[in-house]
Amino acid sequence: MSGRVVSTGNALVDVVAVVPRLPDRGGDVLASGGRLEVGGGGFRALVAARAAGADAVFAGRIGTGPFGELVREALATIDVPAPLPPVLEHDTGFVLTAIEPDGERTFMTVPGAESAAPALDGFAVPAGDVVHVHGYGLVAPARGPALAAFVEALPEVVVVLLDPGPFGADASPDVLARLLPRVDWWSGDTEEARAATGLGDAAAAARLLASTVRRGAVVRQGADGCLLALRGGEVVHLPAPTVVAVNSNGAGDTHVGAFMAGLLRDDAPVDAARAANDAAAAFVARPR
Repeated sequence: MSGRVVSTGNALVDVVAVVPRLPDRGGDVLASGGRLEVGGGGFRALVAARAAGADAVFAGRIGTGPFGELVREALATIDVPAPLPPVLEHDTGFVLTAIEPDGERTFMTVPGAESAAPALDGFAVPAGDVVHVHGYGLVAPARGPALAAFVEALPEVVVVLLDPGPFGADASPDVLARLLPRVDWWSGDTEEARAATGLGDAAAAARLLASTVRRGAVVRQGADGCLLALRGGEVVHLPAPTVVAVNSNGAGDTHVGAFMAGLLRDDAPVDAARAANDAAAAFVARPR
């Protein structure tokens, strides 16, 4: 691998509760466990990319409080530099995360320093890098237009992957209109594909999404693997290994990171997507 995975996405702190069920509205439930862990689409994608052997850099913002310090420590642990200036007088945000017995997770996100202006002036992205753009950052007023401008100015040979996340469809239409013509790969789950296209059929959504970007689209289908659509080509279903899910929190981000690492290896897209399926399946089966 000659390039790096460069994530402009988010890194936050997950405040995790392992619960038997979600409480009724206004109710309560006793958790069987809880912890603080660094998460966010940008961070987890970088963890997966590093696990797959890729060099990486975090080009997102980090705060100056205790949660920001947790993020810095976690990035240092996986040997990922974070060269952007800290956001003064603001801490990194956090996510209240409930995990049910089947591994399903429910989030409530409290934004923080990661929503600040990108501060990417002068940040160099050479040929060979893969740039990760996360939808969480596109909806923040201080970030969306600036991230679009950053991507527009990238060298043509730099690969760009858009990972919409649950908020990507809420980004300004102007931001998306500027961004999508420069995106090489779209990668999201079936709900995100439906939100982006209005189509209930996942294969039709994948085909349409592939036509809006330069190379193709990956639509994740959880335990069923993913759909891979190349621009102008057929939609291919790639099954995932069968595992017992323990915790699905971060599975999609792991898929994204492993896929980007495959692109850095110059894998064929179908091989990169298969490797991403394998990485995501191993991730959800791993106790944490």
